[in-house]
Amino acid sequence: MIRPVQKRLFAVIGNPVAHSLSPAMMNAAFQALDLAAVYVALEVDAVEEDLETLFRMGFSGLSVTLPHKEAACRLAQNVDATGKAIGAVNTLRRLETGWEGCNTDWIGANRSLEAATSLQGKRSIILGAGGVARAVAYGLKRSGAAVTISNRSVERGNALADRFQCEFIPLAELNRRDCGHAFDVVVQCTSVGLQGKESAPLVSESFFHSGMLVLDTVYRPLWTPFLRVAQKKGCVIVPGLEMLLYQGVAQLEWWLGIRSLPREGVEVMRNTLERMLENE
Repeated sequence: MIRPVQKRLFAVIGNPVAHSLSPAMMNAAFQALDLAAVYVALEVDAVEEDLETLFRMGFSGLSVTLPHKEAACRLAQNVDATGKAIGAVNTLRRLETGWEGCNTDWIGANRSLEAATSLQGKRSIILGAGGVARAVAYGLKRSGAAVTISNRSVERGNALADRFQCEFIPLAELNRRDCGHAFDVVVQCTSVGLQGKESAPLVSESFFHSGMLVLDTVYRPLWTPFLRVAQKKGCVIVPGLEMLLYQGVAQLEWWLGIRSLPREGVEVMRNTLERMLENE
């Protein structure tokens, strides 16, 4: 059996995964904290077989990205309460006989938003109904926010709203109502605005209002069209880089078994992401 002996091994697994910024972010943190570890990106197709292979190879922890988060939740030996509630895990760590899973996407979203305001009692709306939206909905509800889901597909939107006992408004109706003032917090969880994708705006400019807190979970480009319009209308904006950063910080804390990552580790991770995204 092959075992790592000089450095602990970590990886992000998914398909595609070549674009991932996680290796640069995580390796910068390992170096700053003087940890004998290395983090790589691995393209994975046969997730069940490949997870067994990575376990036998001695990997200590894995970040899980699309399209494997739900499968990882199903295949993990143990899954914490958050992963079970969301129905997906983005983080695995090694146990003696298999993988243990959790979800840190919701932590990334919450920490990003809570850097600007308390979420308790806030009126929030999530645009989208996919896996990221599930994690964000869980986190907002857990923090005491009132949550509304809006999505183009009524069936998918209603399913997410039912899962977390939220309100649902079809996206077309949201635009007709022009009801942005009903919400304090907006989280954009679709792929609209993703680099290289041409898409019509999700909401009109009139939806945004001064003081509204707006997070776009898309981080490429760093300043999405959605965020630019929100900024123009006087909103407090949070780029997707912050969510990416804090979900990664939470992964490291869980893997290393520590309560809080040292500040220098967090800052070097942020600086690395900013440098990479601003150069694009």
